[in-house]
Amino acid sequence: MSSRLILSGLRSIEECIQTNPDRIAKLLVPPGKLAPRIAQICEYAKKCGVRLETNPRPDPEEPLLAILNEYQYAEFEALVDELRDALAQGQRPVVLALDGVTDPQNLGAILRTAAFMGIPGILLPKDRAAAINNTVYRVASGGLEYLRIARVTNLVSALKELKEIGLWSVGFSEHAPKSLSELKNDFPSILIIGNEEKGIRPLVRENCDFLVSMKGRGDLKSLNASVAAALAMAWATK
Repeated sequence: MSSRLILSGLRSIEECIQTNPDRIAKLLVPPGKLAPRIAQICEYAKKCGVRLETNPRPDPEEPLLAILNEYQYAEFEALVDELRDALAQGQRPVVLALDGVTDPQNLGAILRTAAFMGIPGILLPKDRAAAINNTVYRVASGGLEYLRIARVTNLVSALKELKEIGLWSVGFSEHAPKSLSELKNDFPSILIIGNEEKGIRPLVRENCDFLVSMKGRGDLKSLNASVAAALAMAWATK
């Protein structure tokens, strides 16, 4: 499934031009003299073959827009093949599975961190979860250009398939008695972050090899989904 995107953040537009210029259908450029950074972006875009059009009514807050071709999610089976090859080469890949994260800003923040951490694959459910949209792309600040994101119909089935090739699933729940600090990060893993309010669904929880919580030093017992995901990825990749 795909969705059309309009990018407005200069960083996101820069990253997209530098890594995936074919993804851009055209740039909408404000009339008149351009600010130096916008002029530089436009010059580089022209060198990459990106079409430029004048926007007669630009938003002063978002003067440059990139109209993208339809966003294409990665094929799950292709991602499985890549992970299988990585395992065969002795690597320890980390996959992030988001079980019902619905806030686009949370999703964008998670994807930005995932790109920073070099996570090779992201799983998103097709139903009852945020999809890639303008907000996600903006908050991710170019991070989507470096990620393989697959949408799956059945997250449990996808987790089982990844476990069959050698990954171990780690679910995060504030109610889990075992702390993340007690678990060694010496295995290829699937990190499962649940919905902002309800957490991981029961059937997904049943398919976790490990269920852990993040123990803080303060009195607050829970974390924002994007922060929890960031801590999980930092643990898995260190």
